[in-house]
Amino acid sequence: MDSLIVANIKQRPLRTAIAIIGVALGVILVVLFVGLARGLMRDAAERQSNVDAEIRFFAKGDSVFGANPLMLRAGLAKEFVEGRPETVATDDAGNPIKLADGSVVKIPAKPKIEGIAAASPVGEWVKPSVAGIGFELIDGIDYLSFTQTTQLKIVEGDPLGDGRSINPKYNTRYEAIVDRYYAENNKSIDGQPVKVGSRIDLLGHEFTVVGIYEPSMLARVKIPLYTMQELLGGADNAENCTFIMVKCIKPEMAQQVIADLKKNYPDATVVHTSEIPALYSQGIGPVEVFLNVVIGLALVISTLVILLGMYTTIIERTREIGILKSLGASKRFIVMAIEKEAALISALGVAFGYLVAIIGKNIIEANTRLKFDLQPKWLLISAGIGLLGGILGALYPAMRAANLDPVEAISYD
Repeated sequence: MDSLIVANIKQRPLRTAIAIIGVALGVILVVLFVGLARGLMRDAAERQSNVDAEIRFFAKGDSVFGANPLMLRAGLAKEFVEGRPETVATDDAGNPIKLADGSVVKIPAKPKIEGIAAASPVGEWVKPSVAGIGFELIDGIDYLSFTQTTQLKIVEGDPLGDGRSINPKYNTRYEAIVDRYYAENNKSIDGQPVKVGSRIDLLGHEFTVVGIYEPSMLARVKIPLYTMQELLGGADNAENCTFIMVKCIKPEMAQQVIADLKKNYPDATVVHTSEIPALYSQGIGPVEVFLNVVIGLALVISTLVILLGMYTTIIERTREIGILKSLGASKRFIVMAIEKEAALISALGVAFGYLVAIIGKNIIEANTRLKFDLQPKWLLISAGIGLLGGILGALYPAMRAANLDPVEAISYD
């Protein structure tokens, strides 16, 4: 039977090739879309959690996924560590706000949060990727406090300035530091590989790369928080940030610090850094719906391609099937022969799909900032979809062939 199946496939190479491509298309859809979704989520989660700070503090209503750029008062970072004395409330012009009886409105004091070693305000801005596909993050940081809450180290070039004064070495206030991955996979404004001294486009301005840092964390590009505040809206964003990273004196004090932060700032969102990867996994829920649609579409494509191909093949082989039945071939023999042929075509389609998907992954990663995560689980699922689609698609043609009347089949023209 096996030689008969191979001979049937070789007899119609064009139709076989079309069927293989159809199955491969379904496999490619599943592998690339699932790999892209999970790759981006995993990469973002790893960089978000790759810091020493145990706590992330957001403004009211914000979260890991919904943080608004520069909507949180950056001065809270200092307030956490040192506390806040009682102050007089002022209006936009700086004048004291007074009540009807003439007394001034006072802002109550806030105690410092015990157990905090350092706190660092971070601004975060999402912008379209310069490669034209996907997106990238830009961090605005206070360099000194940021290094106190992370393991960031400059491995080439110089540390990041405060953005308030001109860097005499590069004669610019617009300076940036980037991680090693960014430097190795991106081009400067003049089309050359990114290195210390290169100029890159950020927020509509030319920034000079003054240093390369390790390890990768949060966004791959970092600029002074003051510069980000200045470029993203003036007075409304002045002295603001997106979130605050909090480093505890001892890691085991984190839960108590979180409780104190929630008590003193009840409207804020406070998250333990270790929870961020899990939050990203939960946030993939809407993406899972899309992936299920892609999987269903892949199964339909594979099934229809095989069904149409095998149905046409059965019609062309009507006389051959009649001869086989007249020689004593059973219905089971006919069905198994057709199903095995469909399974072989599907297997070739799966292999071809894997090859194209891997080549596509490498090309996309080399030319964009997109990341793919090709997990063995999903490779097996895509293979199962291709094979299942082929078997289901061939079932009706196989049953139709098995039920042909031998006399009518032999006389078919």
